Amino acid sequence: MNGYDSNLDLLLTWEFDPDEMRKVEIFMTHPKTKEKIMLYRFATFERLTTYYRFNLITGRNENAGNIEWNSLRNVRLNMGLRELSIDQMAWKNKANSRSRRFKALNNVDYKWRPVETEPANLECVTVSGKKFVALYNAAEQTLLVNPRGHFILDDIVVLCLVHLWRRANNWDFQLPETAEGSSAAQ
Repeated sequence: MNGYDSNLDLLLTWEFDPDEMRKVEIFMTHPKTKEKIMLYRFATFERLTTYYRFNLITGRNENAGNIEWNSLRNVRLNMGLRELSIDQMAWKNKANSRSRRFKALNNVDYKWRPVETEPANLECVTVSGKKFVALYNAAEQTLLVNPRGHFILDDIVVLCLVHLWRRANNWDFQLPETAEGSSAAQ
């Protein structure tokens, strides 16, 4: 990946269940031991996904929150102490906007948008669009997160999954006819 710095950036590999994309395990490589560690696990039963985050200090998986998938339009996010609707975490600033904004735990506004040159990929940037935070590469099923996004990693990972699911169900971030679909959606 262009601009990837293994000393600073997190490169997360996503492994989707072939029958249910809301069941996913997300791995990172430990910076010192180079061991593959499952950082997140999303377990879905019907309309509820519970996600767990690996605590590198305790060596245990912790319940980090859940996602209630009531419908494409009615998704509820329970992220730690925050309970939010999808409208609070993925809003358009303008009617024709291709980006979806969110206010992260740090009270700063960010946005997810399709990458202009590779619309199957999604990027998270500051609202000004000038500072890169994260990139989901659909073909490689990876999420690259630079240090700017480390302290809001739950927000980035959870919203990336929600956007991928909504795209797979033709709700948001539709791909142009010439672009290939997300491998997560297939």
